[in-house]
Amino acid sequence: MAVSLRSRLARLGVNRRFTKIYAATFLGYMSNGYSVTMVFPFLSATTKFFLPDTDAASINTYAGFIVAAFFAGRILGSYLWGALADHFGRKPVIAVSISLMALCSLVLAFSVNYEMVIVFRTLLGLSNGVLVIFRAVISESSTDANQTIGFSMLTCSWLLSAVAGPLLSGLTADPITQYNLTLSDGAVKSLLTQFPYSPPYLLNSLVCVIGTLAVIFLLPETLEKKSKQKKVISAVDPGLHSQQQEVALVNSDEASIANGAATCNGTDNASSPDEHSANSHEDSDQSHLIAETRNDELQKNGDFQWNAETCATKIKSFMDRAPADVRRWLADMKSLLWSRTILIIFSAHCLFAVFDTGSDTLVALWCATPLPLGGLDFTVNDIGITSTLVSAISWPFNLFLYPLLAKRFSSLQTHQVFSIVFVVLVILAPNIHYLALAGQTAAVWTLLIACRVVLVTSLCTIFATQCVFICNSVTSDKLGRINGMAVFISDIFRSTSPALTGAIYAASLSQGAISIGFPVNYYLTFIIFSASALAMVYIMACSPSSINHKRPS
Repeated sequence: MAVSLRSRLARLGVNRRFTKIYAATFLGYMSNGYSVTMVFPFLSATTKFFLPDTDAASINTYAGFIVAAFFAGRILGSYLWGALADHFGRKPVIAVSISLMALCSLVLAFSVNYEMVIVFRTLLGLSNGVLVIFRAVISESSTDANQTIGFSMLTCSWLLSAVAGPLLSGLTADPITQYNLTLSDGAVKSLLTQFPYSPPYLLNSLVCVIGTLAVIFLLPETLEKKSKQKKVISAVDPGLHSQQQEVALVNSDEASIANGAATCNGTDNASSPDEHSANSHEDSDQSHLIAETRNDELQKNGDFQWNAETCATKIKSFMDRAPADVRRWLADMKSLLWSRTILIIFSAHCLFAVFDTGSDTLVALWCATPLPLGGLDFTVNDIGITSTLVSAISWPFNLFLYPLLAKRFSSLQTHQVFSIVFVVLVILAPNIHYLALAGQTAAVWTLLIACRVVLVTSLCTIFATQCVFICNSVTSDKLGRINGMAVFISDIFRSTSPALTGAIYAASLSQGAISIGFPVNYYLTFIIFSASALAMVYIMACSPSSINHKRPS
C-alpha cells in the first residue's frame, strides 16, 4: 500500500524536494491570508477606540479605510516585488517580504493613533510580495502533471488562514474587557489597557516569523536563470582570465534561450521596440554578475574578505544599475501587454476579482438583511458561524478536487465548468429567503452552508486555474513580473468591489426598487455577479489551448 502510494506520487513528480517546497509555500503563504482577514473581528472596535468622538455612521467609513489601506499598499508594491524576485531570486525576496510584514505587524500592535494604523496597514500591504512570488515558485518547481496540486495548496493555505485569522483575533482582541480579567501584574495590565488590540497583531507577527523561517530552512531557490548563468561562467575559466570571453558566452546562452522561447511562443512573444531597448542593458548586467560570481568563489576559498570598501563598491554598483533596471522592467511590462493571450487572461482575472471579493460582502449583507427586505435576518454570530463552517468544510474539497479533475480534463475546461456552476448557484441562492419566510430554519442553514461550500470551492478552483494560466503565458524568467502585474491590476478591482457591491445592494433595498420588484430588488446584485461570471466564461473561451501547459524556458 505504502509502495503503491509512493510510486503514484513519484509519477506526479512529488518527491522530497517537491514536498519541502510546498511545505514552505503553505506556511509562508499563510502570512498573506492571515494579514488580510485577522483585522475583521475587531475592525469597528479598534476604530472606535482611536476615534471615540466619531458618530456611528462615520465609524464604518473610517473602518473601511483600514481595510482599503492594506490593498492600496499591495497595489503599489506587487509589480516591484515580482521584478525584484526575477532579478535577485525567489527565496531571498520572499524572506525579506515576510520579515517586513512581521515588523509592520509588530509596530501595529503598539499603534498610538488612527493615523499610525492607516500608515502601517499600508506598509503591511506594501511589504506583501507573498502572493506574487509564491505563484512563480509553484510554477517553476512543478510540471504539467503536478502544477494543479501546487496551486490547490495555495487556496488551501488561504482557507486555513481565513479560518484561523478571524477566530484567533476574535478570541484575543481586548482581553481585559472581553473576559473581565483582573490582572495582578501591573505592567501587563497597563500594557493591555493602553494597547487592547495588540494581541491579534502580535499573533500575526508570529505567523509571519514562522513563514520566514519556513522559507529560509525549507525553500530552495527555484529561479533557473541565475544558476544557469553561474554554471556557464564557472565552466569557461575558473580564474576568470578572459572576462570578455565569458560575457560573450553568457550572452550567447541568453540569446539562444530567447530565440527558443520566441519560436515556441509564436506571435504572442513577438518583439516590440521596447524589448529591444530593454535588451540594450543586458551586457552590463552580465559583467556585474561575473564579478559577483568571482567574489562568491573567492569567499568560499577564504581568499576574499568583506570590508567597508567592498560593501560600498557593491552598493554603488547596484545603485548605478537601478535606473537601467527600472527602464528594463517598465519596457518588459509594456511588451508583456502586447500579448493577446495575456490580455485575455488579465481581463478574465479582473472580472473574477470583482465578484470574488464582492461576493463575500454580498453574502454578509444579504444574510444580515431583515426578512421583509429579502434577507435571512441572521445575527453577526450566525454569519460568523456559517463562514467558519464553510471554510472548514471547503478545505479538503479544494485540496483534492481540482487536481483530480485536471487529470481527466484540462485546466481550461475545469475553469469553464466551475464558472458556470458559480453562475447557476448565484442565481438560485436568493431563493433561500422563501424558506426563511416559512420558518424552515434547519433547511435554511443546510442549504445556505451547502450552497456556500460549492460557491467557495468554485471560486478557489477558478482562482487556481487562472494562476496556472498566468504562469503558463510566459517563460520562467518573466514569472515574477507577470504575477506582479496580475496582482497589481486585479487588486485595483478588489479594492473597489466591496464598496461598489455595498452601494448597489443598498440601492436595491430602496423603496423604489422594492416597489418595482424583480429584477431590481435584492436579486439585482446577484444578477450582476452572474453576468460578470458569464462574461468571464466568454472571454476565456477565446483563449488558446496552449495555456494548459507550461512554456519551455
